[in-house]
Order: sequence, then C-alpha cells, then structure tokens
Amino acid sequence: MSLPRGRIRGFIRRPTPDQVTTIAAQEHLTLTTAEALAYAEVLDGAFAAIDRLDELAAPLPPLRHLTRDPGRTPTDAEDPFHAFTRTCRVEGSTAGPLAGLTVGVKDNLAVAGIPITNASRTLSYTPTTDAVVVERLLDAGATVVGKTNLDDFSTSGTGESSWYGPARNPVDPTRSAGGSSGGSGSAVRSGAVDLAIGVDEGGSARIPASFNGVVSIKPTQGLVPSHGLTYMDHTIDAVCPIARTVEQTALMLDVMSGHSDRDPQWVRARPAPTSAAETVHDGIAGLRIGIVTEGCDPLICEPGVLRGFENAAEALSAAGAELRPVSIPLWSEAWAIETSLLLHLAWLTAQSDGAGYAHLGEVDVERTHAFGLVRRLEADSFPPFLKTWLIGGRYLSEQYFSTYYAKAANLRRALTAQIDEALLDVDLLITPTTPQVAPKLLDRPADDRELLSRGTTMVANTCVLNLSGHPGLAVPSGVDPETSMPTSIQIAGRYFEDAVTFRAGQVVENAVGVTPGGVAIRTAALA
Repeated sequence: MSLPRGRIRGFIRRPTPDQVTTIAAQEHLTLTTAEALAYAEVLDGAFAAIDRLDELAAPLPPLRHLTRDPGRTPTDAEDPFHAFTRTCRVEGSTAGPLAGLTVGVKDNLAVAGIPITNASRTLSYTPTTDAVVVERLLDAGATVVGKTNLDDFSTSGTGESSWYGPARNPVDPTRSAGGSSGGSGSAVRSGAVDLAIGVDEGGSARIPASFNGVVSIKPTQGLVPSHGLTYMDHTIDAVCPIARTVEQTALMLDVMSGHSDRDPQWVRARPAPTSAAETVHDGIAGLRIGIVTEGCDPLICEPGVLRGFENAAEALSAAGAELRPVSIPLWSEAWAIETSLLLHLAWLTAQSDGAGYAHLGEVDVERTHAFGLVRRLEADSFPPFLKTWLIGGRYLSEQYFSTYYAKAANLRRALTAQIDEALLDVDLLITPTTPQVAPKLLDRPADDRELLSRGTTMVANTCVLNLSGHPGLAVPSGVDPETSMPTSIQIAGRYFEDAVTFRAGQVVENAVGVTPGGVAIRTAALA
C-alpha cells in the first residue's frame, strides 16, 4: 500500500498584507488596510488548495527511443557552415518510411537528453521528453544527428543574432543561410543531413529554404503539432519539414502531421495525417493558379527573383494549369499587422514564462521554470528583437490599452477573408518566396539597431500565411544570374489542401532540377 507524501508545509509562501497592497496597485487596484488584510486571508485559502498540486503527478508519455548520445559542440572543421549548435545521435526505429535518413532538429525543439540553447547565451535547458514531431520522425526510422543553428530565440531572418555565429550559406559562405531556421536550411543544402526541422513564425523555415535552394512548407495552421517548441504564440508558431526535394518534404510532412493531445494549438478539427507523397506526381492539369500581384511588386522584388518566378510560372502553365492575376489588397500590409501582433503576443507569452496562454496541450513544467529564471535573471542577454517585443508589447498594452492588438486581430481576419475569397476562384496562389536572394553577412560587429534593420527585409510574402494559417510551400525556382544564388517560388493553397501545393511544387522542380546533396566551399569566398 502506498502512502501520501504528506509534506509538512506547502511550497507557496503567503503574501503579507503589504505585498497584497503592492500587487494590487500593479493591477490598478486601490486597497484599504482592512481590504489588504482580508485579501491576504482569502489568498491564504486559495494557495492552500494550489499547494495540493505538488502532491499530484500528471502522467507523461515514456520515451520510445532510448539509444541516445548527447554529443557536443562541433569544431569549425567538422561544421564548416556553422549549421549546428550541437552534434548528437538519437537512433530511431529500424524500419519505416524514413529509415536510414538523418535529420537535424532546430535548437528550439525538444529532443530528450539534448540541451536546448535557442542559440542564446542565456541558460540552456535539457528536456526529458521528445517534441511530438521528433518522436514521429524517430518512429518513422530517422536518426537525429544534430541540433541546428538559428537566430537567437528565433527572432530574425538572417541568422546574424545567433550566439554561435550565423549559419553560413553553402552556396556562398559569405552570405546568409536565412533565419531563423538558417542552420536547418544550411545543413540540408550542404548534405550534412538528409532532412531537417524548421520553425516558421514569419517565414523562418521558408526563408532558409529560399536562400539555400531547398524545399520547405509551412503547413496549414494546426496540422503539425508544435508541442516541445520554445513558443512565440500558438496561433502563429508552425513546425516545418525541410528537405532537398519536393517528394522528400511531402513524405516528411506525412510523418509529422496529424492530431496530438499534447499539442497546444487549438484547431477546429482533429486533423488527420497527410498523404501528400502519394499524389505529388499527379500533375496540375486543369488547376487554376492565381499570381498575387502585390507579392510580385518590382519595387520590392529583385530582378533575378522575378525572373526565376516567371520561369516557374511558365512551367506551371506548360503543365496544364491556368494562370491569372489576383489582387489581395491587404497582402502588402501583412508585416505591419504581424508586427503589432508579435509585440503583444510575444510579450504575453513571456509573461507566462514561455508556456503561452490558452495552452491546451502538454506543458513542460521544468522548461517553464527555466524560462522564468532566464527572463528574470538574464533578460539583458536577450536579442534585440525580443527586447523590442517585450518593451513594445508592455508599452502598447499599458499606454494604449491593447487597442492596437485588437485592430491587428481584426485586420488579420480581414486579410484571411481576402485570401479565402481569392481561393474560391483559384486553387493555388503563387508569389516569390523571398523578394531577394541571400544577402551578404556582416563581416564586423553590429549594434542592435543595425541588426534590427536587417532582420525583416525578406518577410513580405511569407508572413502573410503565418497570419492567415494557409499552407505555403517554398520550392527553388532557379538561380539569379547576377549573384548565382538560389531563387524560390511560394505556392499557397486552401486549408488542409497542403498536398495540392506539392503537386505544383513537383512541376516546378521537374523544370528547374533538384538541388545537389552537397556543395563545394567557395575557397575564394572564405579567403
């Protein structure tokens, strides 16, 4: 017979009446001395009930894959493109659709026994459970061989804020591999891994795919569980597959997708796993494809990017699709809308110590504790974007009563409605993925203002789909003749019709060709 633990005292220390008065003032309440004493007594009873939580244990799923080597930080010789924060090895199943393939996991996702750094100089944390997507990849036979580099706390698009130094583009190591999932894109393009996981909140997986000439999809919001992530916001976070080919990316999505009770996202359905790999070669004859005019603005997009986009569009037309221009007026306003939302939502997530509000899935208590310590003790080490969100979010909340959050939320709905309306008349929408090719990396120290100015120049077409939740596939569309760097086309579709985007992506890939599995270093560029 087991006996209750029977702690002599609870963990929560009770606030004094003076503390209650101070806390109340922070919530714009004015208490008399008698009221402060009364509420201190009320809270004593409430906290006595909450103390009971320390006696109760919520069950966690057991680890299914136990062969794990936590590894180490690689040397420059081992990792010439700085694609990894850590090399490690976690063996998956011996059989499955991904058997024999290696995968890199962005270093803001949980792999049990492997530290998460978020590419930050703040305290790292070692989880005891796998993220759902990691568990599913291991179940499918993949082997995790490293944690991939990223912008510090996933807060930029160039990789330059990483505490480990930016991931470098294997095509030209003087250029950015993108962000925030730059290490994942670099690792796939260089051939260091077969597959990688990215995370996308404004384009952070599609941007590295574009810059490195590989493939990624931001799935329909809620299709892929985000459990195990260092969250930004549950309505924006998207966990994404990255691979060299459209078919590999589709197969990876098939493995990663589908409902999980551990997922914090709230979706108006229990999504089934996709079977996109089965239809990827079915062609697009008869499909109607809309060219979003606002996404192809020559004042924003570089000439080489537009040339690659036009060539990809011609390939889609030659394969039997009907192309027509489509206007989505709020498309070009998406970054202003997302900036307002991020200031509020990232700030709110930080107030919950990284768990996020309206969390409906499994919460890692130790991770929440670790983030809480970092936020209170090491916030001065946060990257400039995160500092901006924290300061700006609190300011807008306190000075403007969150009205700009309310306006942005309504504009988000309006933008989503415009995309839905466009998709009544066409089956897919296309734009360039990024308006430019991979930029040159800084070769000197930079202050926060310069890093901030460089970090969001590439999100104009990608952030739209983070707001609306529609799927968006990034596929190489060619090479810019001026720089010899990859260009990319973005293919967006209706909710939960991710498989259709792959059919169009396969047509583009057939016309352009497949990125090679490894890239020779440009010695002149490194000299």
